[in-house]
Amino acid sequence: MLRKLLLLSVLLFVVGGLFAENINTTIEINGVTVNGGLVYVSVYSNENDYKDEKAFTSFILQSIKTTLTHSLDLPSGEYVVSVFQDINSNDKLDENIFGIPSEPVGKTNYSLRGAPGGFNKLKVPINNGSTKLVVNIGRVKALGVI
Repeated sequence: MLRKLLLLSVLLFVVGGLFAENINTTIEINGVTVNGGLVYVSVYSNENDYKDEKAFTSFILQSIKTTLTHSLDLPSGEYVVSVFQDINSNDKLDENIFGIPSEPVGKTNYSLRGAPGGFNKLKVPINNGSTKLVVNIGRVKALGVI
C-alpha cells in the first residue's frame, strides 16, 4: 500500500510538472544609452548553465529608450538575467586587459561594483507572486576606486 501511494505521489508530481503553466514575466533594463548600440540579453535558469554560459533564452533589443522592457513566458523558478550594450557594434562584450567589461553591463542583483558573483548571489525567483526581473546597466566600477 505504501509503495502504491509513493508511486502515485511521484506520478502526480511528474504529470503536474508537464502541465505547469508558464508565468508572463517582464524584464526591465535601466540605464540604456539611447541609440548607443544593441542590447544583448541572456536569461539563465540554473547554476551550471550560468557557469557554462548556456542561456535558457537570449534576445537582442534596440536601444530606443533609457529603460527597455521585454515580456516572455518563463516556468516558475530562479533566474539570472545578464545584459550588455554593444557600444561599438562588434557583436561581443569588450573587456580591458584585466577582464573588466569596457561596455555597459548588468545582471540581476548586481551593483556594478567589483565582481558580480555567481548564480546563487544573482538569482531572482519567478513565481505567481513575482513576475519582474530588473537589471540596471552601466560601467563596472572597480572596488576601492571612487
